[in-house]
Amino acid sequence: MISYYLRTIQHKFLKKTSEFEKGCLIYCVEPTDDDLEILKNQFLINEDLLKDALDPYEIPRAEKDGEKVYIFLRAPFVEKEKIFTIPILIVVAPEFFLFFSQNRLDFFEKFLRKEKYSIYTTQRTKLFIQILSKISEVFKIMIVKINREVRRAVFEIKEIQEEEIRKLIKFEVILQDFLSTLVSTRITVTNLLQKQYIELFPADRKLIEDFILDLNQLEEMSKSSVKNIINLREGHQIIFTNTINKIIKILTSYTIIISIPMVIASIYGMNIRLPLETKPIAFTMITIFSLILMFIVFLIFKWKKWL
Repeated sequence: MISYYLRTIQHKFLKKTSEFEKGCLIYCVEPTDDDLEILKNQFLINEDLLKDALDPYEIPRAEKDGEKVYIFLRAPFVEKEKIFTIPILIVVAPEFFLFFSQNRLDFFEKFLRKEKYSIYTTQRTKLFIQILSKISEVFKIMIVKINREVRRAVFEIKEIQEEEIRKLIKFEVILQDFLSTLVSTRITVTNLLQKQYIELFPADRKLIEDFILDLNQLEEMSKSSVKNIINLREGHQIIFTNTINKIIKILTSYTIIISIPMVIASIYGMNIRLPLETKPIAFTMITIFSLILMFIVFLIFKWKKWL
């Protein structure tokens, strides 16, 4: 689906237009084959780069093709309680600004609705920086939420169950994805500054530098949360291993103690002449002797702290 939005300095707020006008924002999500043809033929968007934007594993990067600058980013996406990142393609061209994604992103549509008085589609660099800030904001909200859950697991849960471990592993995978995306995004934006693919005024450059600092902070938050998860998981694994070792030690000790009367009984089960076989109280004496041996072995194990 392709939508067109326009706001110049003559307009009071951002408005949706029925057709393309010079200087507008082209918003294309969940594209059909017809949409792709329009982008390729009418707006001369590079077909190969469009295909890259549809690749769910595409990493953040920037390329310049003629007068158009293609900027690939990734943004958090939630689907059926699963959190992951998806690619976004932004094309900054002299006559338009394109936002292209395989999936519909709630944060961008809210941005178009709520920020309609601050968005100017003709100010393409400013619009790009605003989108960067919104992406950073979404990352921050999700990282803070995950970090809160991790800290709760660290400080509040007395005994971690299997379900909690599964949740922590899921958080670790999400944070690793976020961390990889943040690093790639920071490198991409830094390259934009250095190579000057887009026109930047001093105020714009300052905003992008602030955005890079925000990315650094989000990276550190992600690393801290991942480290906490790894420490928690390894600590739980050590506790679990020690518990298993103790149980095995106890069971082995009791097995040895119980095997004492079994060994004596097996000896007296042999068809040969044995001591006490003519005594009427032989059974009682053998039983008492077995119990004494068991008690002695039990005391030895207690002294060795095996029980």
